Amino acid sequence: MTRRLRAVRTPIAVAAVAVLAAACSETDADPVTETADSPSAASAPADGVQALPGPDPGADSATLAAGRYRVPLGDDLAFEVDVPDDTSAHDGGLFLATGSVVLKTEVAGTDYGLPRDPCSVQAIDPVGPTVDDLVRALGELPVYELSRPEPVELGGAEGSYVEARIPRSYDASQCEGQDVQLPGNPDTAVSGAPPYRGRWWILDVDGQRVVVQQNCWDCSADELDGAAATAESITFTPAP
Repeated sequence: MTRRLRAVRTPIAVAAVAVLAAACSETDADPVTETADSPSAASAPADGVQALPGPDPGADSATLAAGRYRVPLGDDLAFEVDVPDDTSAHDGGLFLATGSVVLKTEVAGTDYGLPRDPCSVQAIDPVGPTVDDLVRALGELPVYELSRPEPVELGGAEGSYVEARIPRSYDASQCEGQDVQLPGNPDTAVSGAPPYRGRWWILDVDGQRVVVQQNCWDCSADELDGAAATAESITFTPAP
């Protein structure tokens, strides 16, 4: 449970701290001189796609400047994505947080699945192996209000798209940890307290099932829609 909660809340907390630090630096911080070793001073590769940098010094996340980045998904698959300024990358790019919106992209193999009950029985039960298997199982997932699945194409891959919601009125006080579990891999699944809004793509990428989640807790539909360009910029590519 601790691993799941930390994965959700750390990106949001880091983003908030980054905004505060930036505001303070305008008034009382010493000016910072970029060096040739600074990530922001490094020249972009010829194709304009940057490798995801390692964590900032003394941190467990990387702060990204606006640009297009390549993020590994495994030994033979990666994705490229455009992010705005003040995006933080966690767990090697598994989570990309911008403000209150967190983009999570992962291969959804044989271990990927759904909680038996997102409130009370949060252990992940595998669902697989196809896109259709997962989409059908989502239709039976309790707690979430899900839109009707729609065919979709994202980044050169085809699959299904759904929107998910848990309203503010949902009482999570009796849930495990007072949070509601999301679908995911057992070791990366995340949970959070309502209200929740999400945009989920379940895709077949050259024979591999990949799930893209754009997750937002305690935000408006407009905030989530405002981050749509990030997810929609994704393209999948072989790992270099």
